[in-house]
Amino acid sequence: MADHRFRLHTGRHIGVSAAGDPLSRRLVVFCHPTPGSGGFDPNPIVTNRWGVHLLAVDRPGYGASDPWPSGVAPSIQGFAEDIFEYVSRSESIAMNVEHTDFGRIGVIGWGTGGAVALSLAAQHPDKVDRLVIVGAASPDASGNGRGPGNALEGADVGRNTSVDALAESLRDRLPFTTDTLGVDDDDPAFAMLGLEGRVQRMLQDAQAQEAAGVATDLLALRDDSWADDLSSITAETIIVYGDGDPMSDSEDASVFGKRIPGARRARVQDTGRLVIASAWRQLLEHVAPDHGRVPEEIR
Repeated sequence: MADHRFRLHTGRHIGVSAAGDPLSRRLVVFCHPTPGSGGFDPNPIVTNRWGVHLLAVDRPGYGASDPWPSGVAPSIQGFAEDIFEYVSRSESIAMNVEHTDFGRIGVIGWGTGGAVALSLAAQHPDKVDRLVIVGAASPDASGNGRGPGNALEGADVGRNTSVDALAESLRDRLPFTTDTLGVDDDDPAFAMLGLEGRVQRMLQDAQAQEAAGVATDLLALRDDSWADDLSSITAETIIVYGDGDPMSDSEDASVFGKRIPGARRARVQDTGRLVIASAWRQLLEHVAPDHGRVPEEIR
């Protein structure tokens, strides 16, 4: 579960998890997929030795975060603003502590977290200087029933469904398993030490409030207005996808590449949905290029 809960100005609380070096001045925000929670670290060995402060926030309805307010339509932009408020207010509250003044930050988004990361970078281009999007469906595809049959991310939902009603209809999908994440049982990344256990813990934390988080994500994704301002992104951006990922492919990368100024695309061979883990060192190299100090034997 999250390391601590933070009270937003609205009174709603969000769960916040941290990894890596707590004294590092380089902050990297990691945005999780659907279903998922902020406590997941794709490769703790690499993270701990990279010299960055890794931060993740449970989106509403997941883990330790409060549900999205009743009667208010959830939005990707709103999720991004939760992260921005936490980062900016944390710096302001502790501005007498030198290492909390992060300045510009790096952001990594996986799946639905990719949309949140893009929105954060588009709404606050002066805050995000480096950005990686991993396995994210383009706005033309997200929320339209795309992906393997058991995958929840991108599932189609009714136009007039409330969070509570959708969450109730998804209860028969509990407990969440790797196939609800769109991960194949034979994903080559599972050969990595401890990865399967970390993914399972992420899924367990994601269902602490049953399906409320998934329902909130899906309703937010059906509104693709988060993509309207992608041209405002100034961060150095890489769009990453595994060549065996059932949820994202070269067409998605091409859509993002055309909308985001200067964005580069990267196809990772022989990887699936868990390319986030198998390519974690390379992702950190992009968002924190001056901080890596990982010994060759664990690369």
